Amino acid sequence: MTAAFVHVGDELLTGRIDPYPGEMIERMRQRGSDIAAVTVVRDDVEAIVSAFRLVVSLSPDIVVVTGGLGPTLDDVTREALAELMGAELAISEEAAGWMDEALTRMHGGAERSEIRSRMARVPIGGEALRNITGAACGVRADIDGTAFFLLPGFPHESMPMFERYVLPIVESNGMEELETRVLKGEGVLEPILREVASRFDVRVASLPAADWQERGNGVVIKGRGEEARKAMAFFEDEVFKLGPDVSCL
Repeated sequence: MTAAFVHVGDELLTGRIDPYPGEMIERMRQRGSDIAAVTVVRDDVEAIVSAFRLVVSLSPDIVVVTGGLGPTLDDVTREALAELMGAELAISEEAAGWMDEALTRMHGGAERSEIRSRMARVPIGGEALRNITGAACGVRADIDGTAFFLLPGFPHESMPMFERYVLPIVESNGMEELETRVLKGEGVLEPILREVASRFDVRVASLPAADWQERGNGVVIKGRGEEARKAMAFFEDEVFKLGPDVSCL
């Protein structure tokens, strides 16, 4: 299964906030998923739609989108998804009820205003997802075989929803991802990595580190269980042949 991430918000482009969804990506990789793309885009409908079209062109099974679901005018992720779908936005009464409950829980009650109701809108043809810890509902929409999940931007809201709605549909398909570190330069390792890729039905990635002499350069081998393990064993044997001062960590 392949996934892509789109993160929406002007604040993510300031350099003061780390937009990289490390925990989400790690959870997906643990289940054997490939990550096709991670994209960060500003609060602009056309920019978001362009990002959606870009990731769809990579044919992912799942697209996880965070941010832009709040009540203010710059929260336009719902509009972007509706444009991609060619659909209208409509208030989901179920989502509006969830919002009322959340506002009562968080603020002791609040009137459902037109502004707040923006958080309960869903593109026609999509499905409202209950926000477990906040007020703005999420959205699921299936578009040409790709499942889109719109989640809030705040991690304390997005992660519980990610765990409830996204992870259960992620299939491992028997893939394993093995990682090691080697106290040798990337140039020395490259011929071995090429040999591994040619001998085995696996994907090989080099994760170079600036301080590799202290903590090693990373190597990742991904493939179906037994094939990945054979490839890693071959790699480690070849590394051992480099000399007694070289080892896999």
